[in-house]
Amino acid sequence: MTSTNSLAHNLKQVQTLVRKALASSAKVLFLPEAADYIASSPEEGRSLAKDRSFIEGVQKQARENKISINVGVHELTSDGKKVKNMLLWVDEKGEITQRYQKLHMFDYTPEGGQSMKESE
Repeated sequence: MTSTNSLAHNLKQVQTLVRKALASSAKVLFLPEAADYIASSPEEGRSLAKDRSFIEGVQKQARENKISINVGVHELTSDGKKVKNMLLWVDEKGEITQRYQKLHMFDYTPEGGQSMKESE
């Protein structure tokens, strides 16, 4: 799965992966970190994190297909100023039963590339 900054596009990828998992008789689908989106800026990230359509779509896929889904997403902090990197366990009923927040953020600037500052 290669996420973009389109929640709808990324959810379509999840739907395809759910179908493939079911065709293989899988009981659990493990999706990557940042499956919901990859933003081009902190501002875009905060804006996308407000939209719950991807998470709700994953819950719907789990519920309708009776498959558990482990997925990495972004959620806003309670003050709405920062984005948390979260891992969610969505059970086969579509309920989020577990959450894990990534604690160790990193900052990285590739030579000649765009900076990534998770700490922000």
